[in-house]
Amino acid sequence: MIFTEDNHTAIQRDGRVTDGRGLIPRALIYLLLIITPLPKGSVPGWAITLMHILTLMALTSFFIEKILTWDGKWTQTPLTKPITAILLLSLISGLNSVHRGLSFWALAELINYIAIYFLVTQIFEQRKHRQMLVFTIVGVATFLAVFGLFKWAGANPFPWWAYENRQGPQDLLTSTYFNHNHIAGYLEMAIPLLLGLLASGLKRGQFVLFSILLTFLVTALILSLSRGGWIGTLIGSVFFVLVIMRATQSLNSKKILLICITAILLFGVIALSSETTVERVLTIEQKEKDDSFQSRVTAWKGILNLILDYPLLGSGPGTFSTIFTQYQPPGFWDRFVNAHNDYLQFTAELGVFWIPIVIWGLFLLFRIGFQKLPNHSGLTLGTTAGAMAGIVAIMVHSISDFNLHIPANALLFTVIMAIAASPALKHGR
Repeated sequence: MIFTEDNHTAIQRDGRVTDGRGLIPRALIYLLLIITPLPKGSVPGWAITLMHILTLMALTSFFIEKILTWDGKWTQTPLTKPITAILLLSLISGLNSVHRGLSFWALAELINYIAIYFLVTQIFEQRKHRQMLVFTIVGVATFLAVFGLFKWAGANPFPWWAYENRQGPQDLLTSTYFNHNHIAGYLEMAIPLLLGLLASGLKRGQFVLFSILLTFLVTALILSLSRGGWIGTLIGSVFFVLVIMRATQSLNSKKILLICITAILLFGVIALSSETTVERVLTIEQKEKDDSFQSRVTAWKGILNLILDYPLLGSGPGTFSTIFTQYQPPGFWDRFVNAHNDYLQFTAELGVFWIPIVIWGLFLLFRIGFQKLPNHSGLTLGTTAGAMAGIVAIMVHSISDFNLHIPANALLFTVIMAIAASPALKHGR
């Protein structure tokens, strides 16, 4: 095959990559981001299978293109070693699993996320590609927020999303998810990215548009009545503001941040003026026993016993729902399929060795993120700070929930990790 400039192929005379390189895998990444939240966060088995197929297609097209163009270039990422360590630990834990069949599928899902991470770091290096990636995330989050508001108001235009919230009162905003905490988890990762766009230096029309989108996302988040989502978003937003204020001396950026904070507070006050929301804020323990904070604490005591029985390698990836039936304390209406604490669940399944590996990875991730902030483009600054803030938000929420075990949310978490870890943008402002 001959590649020339006339047919818009991948290589220019100066060796730079043109728009054609990586087009198919990028399109498939966009498609994954668009469709994974729609079928209940991709929790059903068929949705996870579809995610695997699209990821495999993206990975295959990426390597085929590499082979056809004789391109051996590979962008370095700071998380390669921690990711390799986690994968090896998961494989060893899987070999010692109490249920190897479940561990096999959990490992397949982990490999899927790893593939997505490396693809994003390799094919979204240019300004316009990174910007389109963030636009896609914000666009999907906006759809979820707007549809959630329609459904919350009783005006659901799509009957196939008419299922009810299974884990709380029916006046909670759930959008295309089953659980209000999980739509909140998605929004709390998207909101900081949107703040990053607003702080990156947009044209006036774009700034107005994205400010309007911000109001939809914040309103939907508040009406989800997810305390974990509120706290995570608040801490993530404070982190974002502090990072931006430290990284730039631009008065314009500070004005933008002031506008963003004012908008969040304003719509927070409006939403909190409703009686249902106020009751949710003031009530620490819900009526449903198995969904209350107290019941989670009780269940966590059983999880600690599980960890003590399998301290080094855990019970095996993906085995929590099966083995915890032996450790769940009595008195619950239903069994815990997830731990409602991602950290405890990962420790129960993988053992204690995953903890230092994750701490190592987070240290490297935030170190490279902070290194990118000074003296780089507005888009690099905004998207990097927004991605790190989204990571902080979901990590806080994960203390009391299992968002990282919801495929759509885990996929988004993987993508924003890749954005934070990727090198600074090569072209453009």
